[in-house]
Amino acid sequence: MNRHETAERIEQIALLEKELAAEKNRHLRTLADFDNYRKRVEREAVSRAAQGKKELLGDLLAVLDNLERALPQIGDEGYRLGVELIHQQLTGVLTQHGLEKLDSLGREFDPHEHEAVSYTENYRLPRGYVAEELSAGYRFGRDLLRPARVTVSKGPVRTQ
Repeated sequence: MNRHETAERIEQIALLEKELAAEKNRHLRTLADFDNYRKRVEREAVSRAAQGKKELLGDLLAVLDNLERALPQIGDEGYRLGVELIHQQLTGVLTQHGLEKLDSLGREFDPHEHEAVSYTENYRLPRGYVAEELSAGYRFGRDLLRPARVTVSKGPVRTQ
């Protein structure tokens, strides 16, 4: 092999090494793109599942409300006990899946969690506190599913 052939071989090797480095770089970028795609698809799947659960929990609130309205109307003790057990089971399942009931009664009115239906004079609570809860409010995670419908205290009755 002469000098000219050796120089050509060195050039070919350098060119092949450069092409190999470029292919390796493309391969690494493709792997990174695929990994980012996989993570995005996983995040979207988790988000869709949470959204579906949120919608289902929101729809089941009407069933829960109807059970709570029915309980005081049931005269038969055995029948009422059965419905109370169903109510406890339903609330347990809903809680297990992330439903959280808001604690409103006696707390300061919060427009982010409460919907004021009316005002009332109240000896026990200062102005701006929840005097009565007409329907419970619920949240799922950080999302408010339904605000609590409440009556807000105007403070004690004023006498003149």
